[in-house]
Amino acid sequence: MKARRGQIAILLAAALLAVIVLAVMNVSVFLAVRSKNRVMNAGDAAALAVAKYQGELINTIGRLNIDHLKAALADDKEECARIMSEQRRICFLGPIQGIAIGNKAARDNGVERDASGGMLRILREHVIDVRRSFAVDAELYPEPWKGAWLEYADILETEIGALGEGLVAGPDNIEFANAWECFPLLKKQFYNAIAGRSWCWFHFNGEWLLDRDSHNMPRPDFSSPRRHDNCEIYSLHLEFRPIPAIDDDWRALVMRLTNCDPADLDKAEGLIASAEQEWAFFDGMWRTWWEMDPNGEWRFPVIGTVKPEYDVRGCAAICRVNDSFEDLVDGASGESSWMAAAKPFGTVTDLNDALAPVTGLKDFVTPAFTDVRLVPVDSVGGADLSTADAGWVDHIKEHLPRYYTHGAYALPSSCWWCQQLRTWESPVFRASGKHWLKQNSSSCVRPANGPYDGVGGTPHGH
Repeated sequence: MKARRGQIAILLAAALLAVIVLAVMNVSVFLAVRSKNRVMNAGDAAALAVAKYQGELINTIGRLNIDHLKAALADDKEECARIMSEQRRICFLGPIQGIAIGNKAARDNGVERDASGGMLRILREHVIDVRRSFAVDAELYPEPWKGAWLEYADILETEIGALGEGLVAGPDNIEFANAWECFPLLKKQFYNAIAGRSWCWFHFNGEWLLDRDSHNMPRPDFSSPRRHDNCEIYSLHLEFRPIPAIDDDWRALVMRLTNCDPADLDKAEGLIASAEQEWAFFDGMWRTWWEMDPNGEWRFPVIGTVKPEYDVRGCAAICRVNDSFEDLVDGASGESSWMAAAKPFGTVTDLNDALAPVTGLKDFVTPAFTDVRLVPVDSVGGADLSTADAGWVDHIKEHLPRYYTHGAYALPSSCWWCQQLRTWESPVFRASGKHWLKQNSSSCVRPANGPYDGVGGTPHGH
């Protein structure tokens, strides 16, 4: 009888242990899910808050556009010059404040710190780059007015300092002066294709790459001048240029916006269309969704009819939020990460009295933004930049120059991107890809719905 009691005790202890393990696992799953929900809410809130601010900035610039027209009608050249200066300052410096706005929105939604610890460091290092490089090389890094880069660095440094406790919502689509989108080693899809042996990616994006190693891999060319009208951070994608000759459409537009008489417009036409007068226009990024690829090779999966007020791309805010949680099973810390994208929207009544996107008035900027919406990350060009991903930025800025100079085996083993380059350096690996494509390239088919980067789908489903 005593022996049986001992066996029952052992069974009860084992059952109790199993219950405890299941309870701990359930708590760990709960903590992970809660963390994921928290970063999703924080990321969405941050992106929406910044996009709303972008819309407000453009509305301000649009109101100044109208004030500029009125000043030109009054032949007030001094006021015209003041307005042009103010518009440029807003466009170049204003979006920096979006960092603090997104950060506050993320904190208000429960994320208290950046689990990766790297986003704030990226911005601090960029302040140094701006002062040491951008501000001293006017040919490579043009500025909209003399001393603009130093003002930019001062404001960015002030914004960073004001964050105090750290940056929890990083700007993930910063258009650094040498934005990295055009070269294979600057595209995340290149590394993903190596890791997954996705040879069809090379079939669609360049089989010639399979003949290259670190000694003859194409290198990024950062020498071409960048667009200098816009802030790198949360760019508004505007440009400043003269109005062309005043035709019937422009006459109708100016009279609508200013309520002026035809006779007043006749007197001011020379000043309005003067080469010395520049106005804010939407740049080439403000295209309809289907214009992302007129030939159908790069179709984002838009289903159904897009309403006029939403049928435009343009500026957007992509925010990255990281959070951490403790895994009670193994005692390790887990990390949740989320990227969210949002953009401002609005409508105008075009010259044919039809409802149109904000670009409907000959790309002339007016205060038309009234709403913000979350949009898919990859639809607004943020897939490869990932400028709030500290590991990726370090790879671009530090590891790739070392790769070109010393080869893949001089790279740190802790970097996942570097690990893929080590795999790439193997002639056997590249030869296997060439052999596979020789036998099977005919099976590489672009999907009909929304291929991304030539291989179908998009890296992010949101």
